[in-house]
Amino acid sequence: MTVNEGESFRLYRKALRYAESDPEVFLSTARRAAESILLDIAMQETVGSKPTLESLLTVLTAKGLLPRKVVLAVRTIQNYGNYGSHALDPSGEEISAEDVQPCLTALTQLAAWYGRTASSFAENEGREALAAMQRAAGTTRLADSTLIVVKALLLGCGFEEVMARYNHRVAYIQLPWSDQLVRDVAQGRLDLAVYNEQRLLKLTEDEEEIRSQVVSVGRLGHSMGGRNFYLLAARGGRWGRTTAEEFLTDPAGAEIAVPKHSDMFANVLSAFSTDEAGLRDMGVRVLDVPHHLGLELFHLNRDVLAVGGQNLRMHARDEDDYFELLNSDMLPSATQARLRSAAANVLVANRAWLSALDTRPNDLYRQLMRRFHDMGSDQARFESVVDDLIAHASFPLQSSQVSRERLVRHVLFESYRLGDP
Repeated sequence: MTVNEGESFRLYRKALRYAESDPEVFLSTARRAAESILLDIAMQETVGSKPTLESLLTVLTAKGLLPRKVVLAVRTIQNYGNYGSHALDPSGEEISAEDVQPCLTALTQLAAWYGRTASSFAENEGREALAAMQRAAGTTRLADSTLIVVKALLLGCGFEEVMARYNHRVAYIQLPWSDQLVRDVAQGRLDLAVYNEQRLLKLTEDEEEIRSQVVSVGRLGHSMGGRNFYLLAARGGRWGRTTAEEFLTDPAGAEIAVPKHSDMFANVLSAFSTDEAGLRDMGVRVLDVPHHLGLELFHLNRDVLAVGGQNLRMHARDEDDYFELLNSDMLPSATQARLRSAAANVLVANRAWLSALDTRPNDLYRQLMRRFHDMGSDQARFESVVDDLIAHASFPLQSSQVSRERLVRHVLFESYRLGDP
């Protein structure tokens, strides 16, 4: 994440907080957020421009870096920002929350596009670093992550200490959580990566290169102990007085916001024991949202149901306005078993790398797991891992140090039974 990217999301969330309580402040903050987003795109693409909304919009549009719908969204925000600045004059008319709804929609469209674009930039940077790293003797290339569940494994398994026994140093490459990790291992660009077991099995079935070049070293546990599915609802929304049983009996009209190309969406399908077409037949609509959208979803639509990661879940638990309409524990035992299986992660390795290391998957697995489980009885080492996760894992931008530590400890206990509940 760039410095300006963090500022852009901060302004976006700040604008959302004022959409109802102070629409005039919302409009001015929305304009600043849009300006910050365009500035970050210009910085990423090394495009020269004056740091004003009009100049940035003109230059980025001329270079074909903004889709037409994004240009329209920015123009909407710009026009409403102009309207808001005039309304601040004593002679101007008062602005209501209803008046700024089109600007709110445009801002969220811009933020959603930017979230996907920023993720693409981050992935490109990781891929460039991977491509630039030549295969060096005595070097193990390991996919790094800011996901708490994965980062905890990378820290707790002591890869550096274990690989030192083979006279190898570890080179960490920051890459997003996606199927591409497995393909990178298959093609020899990575030596090791942690990834979802079910996705690995599917890729192994579908792609011969993965089947021949990738081996599962061993299972590394289940995210949140396999209880990582939930549907978050606003108490003041349509589903606020609905029980889980009532919802499962008749979910018609539900809008579920979830990153569609993710294991989160697969969990939704598993929870309902159906496929995407089956959801439509039930009257359930899926809203494809980027990973970075959090509780601000409910500023746009109080009736929406959100599926996200543990960051969103813990953030919601700090707020009385939200509750889990449905979660893993409320589902039939067979469905819980499916979800638990889908939450398993494994360590995957390149076969040629293992052969060069002259070790068997089981031997490597035992060494790593011994280090990981020893951490549970080594309080100083455990606390060091907690501190490292608080400093380097990903969290909602507005989360405090206290909430970050609580989330880290919660995930470590629920996923790996490390620390206290």
